[in-house]
Amino acid sequence: MATPIDRRTFLTALGLGGAAVVVSCAGDDESAPGTTTGGAATTVDDAVTTPTAGLVSDPFAWGVSSGDPTDRSVILWTRLVAATDTVVPLKWEVATDEQFSKVVGQGLVDADPAWGHSIHLDATDLAPATEYFFRFSVDEFVSPTGRTKTTPSDDDTLESLTIVFASCQNYAHGFYTAHDAIAADRPDAVFFLGDFIYESKGNPESFRPFDAPETVTLEQYRDRYSLYLSDPSLQASRAAAPWIVTWDDHEVENNMAGAISENAGEDPAEFLIRRAAAYQAYYEHQPVRLDAPEGADWAIHRTVRFGDLAEFFVLDGRQYRDDQPCDDTILSSRTDCANFAEDRTMLGAEQEAWLTDGLTGAQTTWKVLAQQTVMAGLVIGDLVLNVDQWDGYPAARDRLLGTIAEGGIDNVVVLTGDIHSAGAATLYTGPAEARVPVAAEFVGTSITSNSLVDRFPGGADAVAAVEFEGVRYLNVKDHGYCRCTITPQRWMTEFVVIDTKVEQATPRVDATATVVAGAPEVAVTLA
Repeated sequence: MATPIDRRTFLTALGLGGAAVVVSCAGDDESAPGTTTGGAATTVDDAVTTPTAGLVSDPFAWGVSSGDPTDRSVILWTRLVAATDTVVPLKWEVATDEQFSKVVGQGLVDADPAWGHSIHLDATDLAPATEYFFRFSVDEFVSPTGRTKTTPSDDDTLESLTIVFASCQNYAHGFYTAHDAIAADRPDAVFFLGDFIYESKGNPESFRPFDAPETVTLEQYRDRYSLYLSDPSLQASRAAAPWIVTWDDHEVENNMAGAISENAGEDPAEFLIRRAAAYQAYYEHQPVRLDAPEGADWAIHRTVRFGDLAEFFVLDGRQYRDDQPCDDTILSSRTDCANFAEDRTMLGAEQEAWLTDGLTGAQTTWKVLAQQTVMAGLVIGDLVLNVDQWDGYPAARDRLLGTIAEGGIDNVVVLTGDIHSAGAATLYTGPAEARVPVAAEFVGTSITSNSLVDRFPGGADAVAAVEFEGVRYLNVKDHGYCRCTITPQRWMTEFVVIDTKVEQATPRVDATATVVAGAPEVAVTLA
């Protein structure tokens, strides 16, 4: 509930339970009310003393991040490396300059061991479309500085937006050179589309070997995030811009489908215990504007809007999906697969209805689906390359694309990860004799995860020779990410690739794909 406060006062909250702590950064010229879950009030003019906790080593070794921005607030995140089972108090600061000479908010917040000493601080009463900097401190230790940015208000006219989207960063497969490049880009926002960690056990023969079992318990998932977040390149990327995240399968288990494990015969009840542990660990390590999970069911689909220019529908294509057809077999024959034609859901009925309502009522120029798996058809004759993608859920895909076509919903863009390859495609719907273009899809390659193309007979050369419907660009070899420049007139996606086998590398643009507002066909220019 909103609590009225003096116009020079902002509220500092103690982190109770797993809820996000809500604080106000209103200064002399702002009088908006703030919200709190408890704690003490202070003012911007009053210096807040850095608390003492008796820590003997730097607790900020996993860095800082921000996420899920609105026009007036943003979630600020950190998780402490703290060898203690007690609450640790932190000082937080928000400023409009990197030197913190113009502090607009400061206060105290508690890091609770029940949530891995993670912080989800909702800094409110910020100005729209404004860059901010933030940090935390305790004892003599000061965190790295994070950069973040609020969105424009819904009715604001936005002439340009720059985002990055990425996915699939298997630590063992390469260096995070792509994250160095993302940090240097300093975009308005980063969308991470899943596979932030990989759950599989360590392999001493890997490019970056580590020794750890497959993750099953909460502590094992926490340890895996700790490994990934120890990387300075990933830390730099997470601190450079607000992140908007969703998960795919590897945050829990490879190719999971709802409550169904990839391990045949595993008791769904046992798998849900594992999923609950994975969900808590995900919450503890991501800057999400979500209530903390309570068990194995946790709704994470949500929207993020940037003025009148773009609304992003952040989807969950794992938790509610039906099991994959054809025993989840690579290169499945639609004719020989007995259950291929069955109607199955990718998003679940509730999320599907939510998305339909959102797309139908959207008032921005661009309507964007930030999701996991490839929507374009990757079919060779009777063979489906990968039934884990939307190709394994054709009825669900037809419903979604049919909604777009029948509703006359224009300027729909689909952002995709998962497949460890890059691509650009025009999405079609309708019967074979009357296919209609309805949307554009951009698929980002992996940050590091090895290409999957060698699983297919003939490898990269064979796949590259196939003319898939609507596909205008395909890169099955390189690693990197996508950088998008969005205006009211067009959407431009640059496919950035980079060497991941060296610790420092120079990125390059392999191709550029564009969509003109009002026409869903994708055009591609190779570098």
